[in-house]
Amino acid sequence: MDDRLSPAPGALSSEGAAALGAQLPAAFDLSVPLIDFRSAPFSEVTYAYSSRPAARVLLDGLPEPMRHELLWWLWSLHGGGERMNSWTLQQWVRVAAALVADPQRGVDSFACLSVEEWIGAAKRDFYERWGRLPARTFEQTHRATIARLCAALERAYGPDEWWRSDVWEPRRDRRIPVREHEPLGNYRLRFAEIRQPWLREAIKWFFARALEQGVLAWTSLPGYRTYLGSYFSEFLLGAGIDHPRLVEDESELRGVALSFLSHLRGRRSRRSDGPLSAVSVGLSQTAVQGFYLFMADHRHEAAKALGDPRWTELSDAHARLWRAGEFVRRDRGSGPADYIDPEALGRIVSHLDILALSRDQTKTVVVGGERRGVHGRGDPQAMRAFLLEVLTGRRINEILLIEPEPLSPLPGVDANSESDPEAFVARLRYRQTKIGGAPDTILVEREVVNIIEEQQRWLREHLAAINPASSTKPRYLFVAWQSNCLGRQPYSAHTLRDRLHGLASELQIRDQQGRLVDFQRTHRMRHTRATELLNGGVPIHVVQRYLGHLSPEMTMRYADTLPKTHEREFLRFKKLGRDGRALSLDPADIYEMVQLSRHTDRILPNGVCLLPPLKRCERGNACLTCDQFATDARHLPELNAQLSETEALIERRREQHLQRTGRQMTDDNVWLQQRLAEGHSLVSIIAALQSAEDGQAVRGAGVAGRAGQPTKTTGEREGAAR
Repeated sequence: MDDRLSPAPGALSSEGAAALGAQLPAAFDLSVPLIDFRSAPFSEVTYAYSSRPAARVLLDGLPEPMRHELLWWLWSLHGGGERMNSWTLQQWVRVAAALVADPQRGVDSFACLSVEEWIGAAKRDFYERWGRLPARTFEQTHRATIARLCAALERAYGPDEWWRSDVWEPRRDRRIPVREHEPLGNYRLRFAEIRQPWLREAIKWFFARALEQGVLAWTSLPGYRTYLGSYFSEFLLGAGIDHPRLVEDESELRGVALSFLSHLRGRRSRRSDGPLSAVSVGLSQTAVQGFYLFMADHRHEAAKALGDPRWTELSDAHARLWRAGEFVRRDRGSGPADYIDPEALGRIVSHLDILALSRDQTKTVVVGGERRGVHGRGDPQAMRAFLLEVLTGRRINEILLIEPEPLSPLPGVDANSESDPEAFVARLRYRQTKIGGAPDTILVEREVVNIIEEQQRWLREHLAAINPASSTKPRYLFVAWQSNCLGRQPYSAHTLRDRLHGLASELQIRDQQGRLVDFQRTHRMRHTRATELLNGGVPIHVVQRYLGHLSPEMTMRYADTLPKTHEREFLRFKKLGRDGRALSLDPADIYEMVQLSRHTDRILPNGVCLLPPLKRCERGNACLTCDQFATDARHLPELNAQLSETEALIERRREQHLQRTGRQMTDDNVWLQQRLAEGHSLVSIIAALQSAEDGQAVRGAGVAGRAGQPTKTTGEREGAAR
């Protein structure tokens, strides 16, 4: 049974309450005026109490319409897996019975009074019983229950046109057209704060038509509500505009549009206390332009639906408030800020177990050079969801909306095989919610399978603990913590971001520039994974399929960080020549000469070759004695191994020469001269690398780079010039 029930026919009346009662199944249709929350099915809609049993609520003081309303509300909670406090409900029933007994009040429905009026009545009842005013916590404890009941009845007794309500909640009103698996399905839209009635009703009507026609998805509406109901509304109030057409003379319309643009550029963000970003300004323009374009095209329909003939005064000029060059560019191209370096990512992943630890447990970590105990968060779901995001590069909602059984086997592959931990062993089906028609499966390794199986075990135990009597299968692998006994609501992305942000702040996880890593932007995991694949040489069309993109152009947005990543890593290490001395070339010039992203044939096992791409190498494998050879500290293991092999080779050749000729091989031997030169070059290079500072770059004629001032990459210099 779904808790998003159809509204009862008729307005607020005994007939409307009777219609609610007619929907009740036998288990909720009580002939005895008593609700016992200690037995089923009512025990499934109240919290578990450790100190005392659940309440028993007498209904004999309530009229039949109020009983129907109360039982209908409990039935709706039961169908949605939600719960409430039975003891606070008992208090409200007593307050309602006292109001019903007062003939001057004329109360025969829970919808007769507003929430504030109910709170006032409860305070008076408390004072009459105890002779004193209640504490501050009284209102906090009791407000939630009566507010939920009144909101449910407001939807049930509301008008037939759902969009006229000032609060939209798809979870509880199935008339709102949303997708079956909506990432923000639990989000509420509130419109009462929009001060202009004509604008408020028009925005609601525009949103309703856009949802029904598929022009906008529910996930877009919170942003549009901010751009139209906050930014645009406050501009109109400040400018003294209180008419849908905005101006008296159509020639003044563009002036108003440009004034709104100036207002956006001068507005301060409530979140950062700085100016609005270019993205926010551009999206605000797009929202207002789209709104007036729609209203102008449907001006007569809007005037009739809204009961406001002023909308017919819109003209075609309202459909084009700004010209093409007047829109603020909203380029969301990726860059270094979208890529998390492996060190910072590795640190937070190594401490993700803190999320899974119970709140009374601590883990000792080193923060700022000091050992500190960090308390657990008691949220193992957050740990596993983030690990899956890191390992797969999926969007966070694609992970959180995964079904409980998302894995399918690969033909001919044993998923339990431990021979190669990096081999693909299964196919993961994720929830593609952004791009229609895009792929929704990827191949995954054993590590991903283990995480999913661990979450599946936790989910079964969790649902069995909170609702043992239920046999309903959950809809999602990651489920919301509250008001979700049946597992029908997915885990919130907002909750996950808060968990990660709090953990990163407490651990002081910073990037290579010393900035605190913002793990609230979970989409950075997708950029990071894409960069890792591209750095590993995976073809662009394979990365495109892996990321679920329909076009290579979209994938290339993620590849934008690739050249800068290569260049930055290249410049971090000191480059030495064949004799162990620092090269006189600027590291950035060396990078341009080598052109790592284009000339991979110049990458050597123990360094790089600086020979121009158009020239051929005539030296065979004698790189160590070549003037075009360069290397850095990353290749020390290969260089040490090569020195040992060279020395061992020389000894073997000396023995073979002695056995064959009966004489010792002298140093003027042609073959030995070359090997000795290679050995001498290796010794010089290794000694220079071991004495150099880690990550030191050589600039100019062998001059070490200044500490704390890393060499700018070519991409960064070009970006600054642009």
